[in-house]
Amino acid sequence: MAEDRARWQTTPAPIRGEIVRQIGDALRQKKDALGALVSLEMGKVRSEGLGEVQEFIDICDMAVGMSRTIDGKVFNSERPGHFMMEVWNPVGNVGVITAFNFPVAVMGWNTALALICGDQIVWKGAQTVSLVTIALGKMMVDVLKNNGFNSVISVITGDGSNIGNAMV
Repeated sequence: MAEDRARWQTTPAPIRGEIVRQIGDALRQKKDALGALVSLEMGKVRSEGLGEVQEFIDICDMAVGMSRTIDGKVFNSERPGHFMMEVWNPVGNVGVITAFNFPVAVMGWNTALALICGDQIVWKGAQTVSLVTIALGKMMVDVLKNNGFNSVISVITGDGSNIGNAMV
C-alpha cells in the first residue's frame, strides 16, 4: 500500500491526468445507468441525475488539461548565483465527505483535482446513497487498477456521523 502510494505520488501529472481522462470515459459509458441510480436512490428527476454525472465528466476534462499546466515558479535569490524554486507536492490523503443531495458531482469536483495532484482519496458517501457510492467507487477503482494502481481511492459507507467524525 505504501509503495503504491509513493508510486502514485511520483507518477508524472500528465500520466495521472490520462488516468483521470479514463475515469471520465468510464463515466460517459455508464452515464445513463449511474444517472438513473442517482434518480432512484436520491430522488432527483432523471435529468438532474444525469446532470450529476455530467458534472463529474466535465471536471475530469478540465483536470486533464490542468495536469499539463501545474507548474512551479523560479524566483530570484538575494544570493548571487542562486535561485529559489517552488515545487508542488502531493499533500497525501484527501478526505471527501459528500452529502446525499449531490452524491456524484461533489465527489468529482474534489477527486479529479486531487488525483492529478498525486493525492489519494478517502471517500465517505452519504449513508442514504450507498448504492451510488459503491457504483461510482467501483468505476474509479477499476480504472485505477487497469493502470496498475490498487490503493489510490478508498470508499467508505455506513453510519455517517461516526465515520465522518473519525475522518475529520
